[in-house]
Amino acid sequence: MGHLKIIMLEILALTIYIFVGYFIRKRKLITESGIQDISRIVVNVAMPLLVINSMNIEYNPEYGQLMLQMALASFGFLILGFISSAWICKRISGEQCQRGTLRYCIMFGNAAFLGYPLSYALFQETGMLYASVFVAVQNLFIWTVGINFYKGEKIRLANLKKMINPGIIGITIGLTLLLFNLELPTLLSKVIKGIGNIAVPLALMMIGANLYGNSLKEVITHKRALFITFMKMLILPMIFFIILYFIPIAPIVKSVMMIQAAAPVQASASVYAKNFHGDPQLAARSVFLSTLFCVITIPFFIFLLYL
Repeated sequence: MGHLKIIMLEILALTIYIFVGYFIRKRKLITESGIQDISRIVVNVAMPLLVINSMNIEYNPEYGQLMLQMALASFGFLILGFISSAWICKRISGEQCQRGTLRYCIMFGNAAFLGYPLSYALFQETGMLYASVFVAVQNLFIWTVGINFYKGEKIRLANLKKMINPGIIGITIGLTLLLFNLELPTLLSKVIKGIGNIAVPLALMMIGANLYGNSLKEVITHKRALFITFMKMLILPMIFFIILYFIPIAPIVKSVMMIQAAAPVQASASVYAKNFHGDPQLAARSVFLSTLFCVITIPFFIFLLYL
């Protein structure tokens, strides 16, 4: 029961950030252009530094095998999301911006903003380590296939230069620090941590700001956002839970992996949609709905693991 209480409190905190953003926009403390500017800061500065900070921890060789298990499980889950979202998009109508947003929201979860605090709350630094592996893998997918969902392009080797972006640079630096057990200077580490930490509240508040102008009824009755939430919060995690049940991996890896698999739509989905010509309204609604539903679904899957 203690674990479930911790999970509920973390999710509640995320939801409050969204309402704060909505209130700020309603009170006209931020304009549409301001949302755009802050979105660029989150995507190009704060999030890459958040990735670096998450991997700036001491590496223990004993964790190597479990990190490999986590990496393979992460790849497996994201490939499941990639295939599922592609299959769904072939059977629905809509503009490219909506189809790309749908694929992005189904595939990518709130790995850092929700997965990190929950993994740490349940398993302390070890949980953070395995969660950071998932975040690294997911960020690799985001800055390659994820961005291309919006652009409607196929990934080609000839386009490798386009994949050199702040997200990939952040992952590369973070992995280098982790694998070679490098320690950043104290001042630099403090700055990176401070800027990285603003990614969480800013991304969530921009979700709330993007929701302004929509009534609560419009949000909770939006068919496509409900469909995304249903797929992201129940169907895909359940399929993956069944797969994990038959795979002999460490219990802690299964637990951290299910926290990530059952996480709501990534908080930055609306930010990326706004920056890469997607549908930020659909993304914001999907984030909001999935965050509400995860109050039930994440404890449910954690409960199943401990049966």
